Amino acid sequence: INFIDTAEIYGNGESEKIIGKLTEGIREEIVIASKVFPHHLTYKGVINAFKRSIERLKTDYIDLYYVHWPNPLIPMKSTAKAFLKLLNENKIRAIGVSNFNLSKMKKFEMLVEGKLSANQVRYSLLHREPEKALLPYCKAKDITLVAYSPIDQGAITGKYNEKNLPKDIWRRTSVLFTSINMKRIKPLIETLKLIAERHGVKPINIALRYIIQMGAVPIVGVKKKHHVEDIILTLETNLKQSEMETIKKQLGKIKLLKIRAYPYVIKRILTG
Repeated sequence: INFIDTAEIYGNGESEKIIGKLTEGIREEIVIASKVFPHHLTYKGVINAFKRSIERLKTDYIDLYYVHWPNPLIPMKSTAKAFLKLLNENKIRAIGVSNFNLSKMKKFEMLVEGKLSANQVRYSLLHREPEKALLPYCKAKDITLVAYSPIDQGAITGKYNEKNLPKDIWRRTSVLFTSINMKRIKPLIETLKLIAERHGVKPINIALRYIIQMGAVPIVGVKKKHHVEDIILTLETNLKQSEMETIKKQLGKIKLLKIRAYPYVIKRILTG
């Protein structure tokens, strides 16, 4: 299945226009997921946002339609009503939410009459908060937990280390990509490399496979064809229970600096 995740962005929706061109003639082979931004979550706002999206996407339906973020200023009831209308009219095939904690997700699930199909949240080896309550609930209710940023922006791939930090502004301002935190996750990277060598794949495949075997569906941004080819190998890999436990044991040893890492972030910004 080809899966494209996009969003109704500010301005003219260029991402959706590009996807609309790419999917011409093969629409039934493509699964398209799109999102409604928080400021469009009134009943009319959702309907109008949907209309703009399908016009740009050059399609008459969206497979999976998300609430991008919860908006406390707009009643969730009106948002849910609009999503149910689109679902009942077969204009969307499934309802999703994104960045909803467990309590907010339960409320929305009730408002859409139990027809919630997915919740997209940040979930990775270094961000395992969903494992505590959200993921078990989703598995019990047959709601797919979609994991974004599943490889921690490349931190666990082995590409970077405490002496080789990324230069782009997004990662330079991240507490994760500081020398002290990269040093602390080094044993995890070595563990992933060891398991990857055993399976004839790369650390990224092991990280993604962990997410999959925990019961979630990771989505990964790709820029080049070989990135896609690398990721496909994940589907051909299966981790033993002992390997899963080895990864969890290593994760339990990691203590990342968060607020106290900001001096390191400031230093990186100032020095490049």
